[in-house]
Amino acid sequence: MSWEHVLPEEDLRYFKENISLLEDRVFQNFPEGYKNPEILSAIRSVPRHFFVNQGYKALAYTDNALPTCGDLTTSAPSVIAQVIFQTGVARGDRLLEIGTGTGYQAAVLAEMGVKVFTIEIDGPAVETADRVLVRLGYKMEKRLTYSHRRLDSLRRYGAIRRVFPQREPITLYYGNGQEGLAEKSPFKAIIVAASVPHVREVWHLTEQLSTAKGRMVVPVGDRNEQSLVIIQRSGERFDLFTLEGISFNFLRMVRGKRG
Repeated sequence: MSWEHVLPEEDLRYFKENISLLEDRVFQNFPEGYKNPEILSAIRSVPRHFFVNQGYKALAYTDNALPTCGDLTTSAPSVIAQVIFQTGVARGDRLLEIGTGTGYQAAVLAEMGVKVFTIEIDGPAVETADRVLVRLGYKMEKRLTYSHRRLDSLRRYGAIRRVFPQREPITLYYGNGQEGLAEKSPFKAIIVAASVPHVREVWHLTEQLSTAKGRMVVPVGDRNEQSLVIIQRSGERFDLFTLEGISFNFLRMVRGKRG
């Protein structure tokens, strides 16, 4: 843990005082996490209070879904751990996330050494996630002109990367992720971070999965309760199974016209 080189003293103290509590609660609610300790290690490495609405900062290190901006929420860390666990991703894998939200899930994946490509349709959410991810060194700030400010930003990013060499940078896109990101495929995994009424709504995305047991994880069901569906691709074979015994409540995917 090397946040002392990056975070202001007050934020560092708050993170250190609370992160072990979050880790304990995640493990209590997702005991299968012991099968992939890299996930819990990554959650332990991310200062979650940067990724929540500051009105809910006191709850940032509880295992709860919290409101962010507009009608959006960030999922409970144990839910994020479960979703990542179901993808089967490991260091060096490429993953597409449809629905960036606050960027917290992408940050956890980056700490695992996963190469994350993430798309968000909500403009204010993109702006907020981009600002936080840049501040914490998970991605570069690319919108600055070639000036001393850009050079300072690049130097800061490079310095943070040296502190956290195990990380992979996050690539963030603004747009509707309904069609995925074919130009960057294949992906070892795709996480659809918004619910759909039926798996056929996103089945076309399976073509962007790796043929070597690539996995897509998507919440499927009505607006208030969904099951987590996992689709695994092996060559041109697709196996589908549902995570039993657990229900989820993800926001609905924003749909647009398919080309």
